[in-house]
Amino acid sequence: MTRRTMSERRHRASDRDARRESLLVLLDRAQRGAALTAAEAALLRAHVTAELSEADELRRTVAGQQTAIQRAHDRTRATEDRIAAAAEAVADARRAQADADYHYARAEDAQGAGQP
Repeated sequence: MTRRTMSERRHRASDRDARRESLLVLLDRAQRGAALTAAEAALLRAHVTAELSEADELRRTVAGQQTAIQRAHDRTRATEDRIAAAAEAVADARRAQADADYHYARAEDAQGAGQP
């Protein structure tokens, strides 16, 4: 990865960590029954919306990666099948040639044995 990409990832991770810490504080306050101010309620909504957006984006990314993996697996399997079929065809051809060579050699031996 490039330095810029790593820097962006670290920045996004830092933002996410800060958002989650704030989210947990707000949820703890709400769970204890403390009234949230309008600003805190708006912040809570913004944090939840951001988390949902990131989760949805991650799901889309994972689904795309799974699709790509499945396509690669299918291509690999098809290639393996073609290689196996080609190897079997070569083996069959070589067996046929070996049989022909064997019969030819036996015929020559039989002709040679019949002559004085």
